[in-house]
Amino acid sequence: MNDKLVTSLLAALLLCGGCGSDDSDTTEPPVVVPPPVADSIDINEATVINLELATFDGASGALTFNLADADKLAITNVKDYKITYFGFPDETKTSSKAKAWKRWHVTKSYQCDSAEANCNGVLVEAEKGSYSFDATGLDWDENATAGAVEKYKVAIEIKGTLAENELVLLPST
Repeated sequence: MNDKLVTSLLAALLLCGGCGSDDSDTTEPPVVVPPPVADSIDINEATVINLELATFDGASGALTFNLADADKLAITNVKDYKITYFGFPDETKTSSKAKAWKRWHVTKSYQCDSAEANCNGVLVEAEKGSYSFDATGLDWDENATAGAVEKYKVAIEIKGTLAENELVLLPST
């Protein structure tokens, strides 16, 4: 009988001991935060620069464009550029000038070399990879007859430490 009593007593102690814990300290597994997904790259780290012209108003020179690298990451922190505007006469109009067949054009360039702190025009990064440029002081009549410039094009060159974009003459939008 002692064996039954001792066995019952041990079983009761084990049951009470296992259920009597009121420890409220729960250990949760550590939260692993993945690194943020890169959606942009600095201009000086980009090995390829792709430019997409969004808008271009030829008369004022105002333009907006987007920059991305080969992996479609937005390119940020652009500081060095050369933007050249081209103004042409209307091709359908005839001229009384003897050398009009040579098709003249007017150009105006804006550039920025951040190392020299010498910048013309105002380049603003509106959001990651999207830029607007204001061609301050653009006057098409400065080197041409008033109102003669009727067609506009722009060439945009963006420079980084490792790459430059392909230079293309783009028409106004």
